[in-house]
Amino acid sequence: MKPYDVGLIVGRFQTFHKGHEKLIDTGLLLCDRLLILIGSAQECFTERNPYNLTTREAMLREIYGDNPNIMIYGISDMTNENDICFEWGKYLLDHADKYIYKNPDVMIYGNDESRSQWFDKSDLKNTTELILNRAELPISATMLRQLMIDDNRKEWMKLVNPKLHKMYDRLRQELITVPYYAEKLNKR
Repeated sequence: MKPYDVGLIVGRFQTFHKGHEKLIDTGLLLCDRLLILIGSAQECFTERNPYNLTTREAMLREIYGDNPNIMIYGISDMTNENDICFEWGKYLLDHADKYIYKNPDVMIYGNDESRSQWFDKSDLKNTTELILNRAELPISATMLRQLMIDDNRKEWMKLVNPKLHKMYDRLRQELITVPYYAEKLNKR
């Protein structure tokens, strides 16, 4: 028996990296089940969201397989990506309730973005927030996308799980089909 029944992790995973992996691995250590909501599910082929939901889910499945303790679902933005408000928090918790029939016991996220501001405190009365320090793993998906534009496979591979290495060509090809990244590549 682990300390928590269900943990929640919310992320866009544009590209999945070792920082994301640390969040999920921590969740698996602490929770019997882990709900992963892939944000901006309706967005793709843009600067901030180049990959579609299927590609992002494929990266997670490549690492975690069909682990029965992990639930992965997409969640569309409420209106726009910068909706940091209590309504957004309620929207997330309503989606969690659809899959686990309650609030998560613990939410796990990095200290680069305070998720506390997403929620009215009364909405989290039975939920613990676990904030992991990202100083040890100063990685961002933006950094990984730039490494792919530069075709710096070696550095990219240092920042992602080895199970994703075989996906590099596919991910890079998808990335450079996005007009924003195609233009960046052409300016190099």
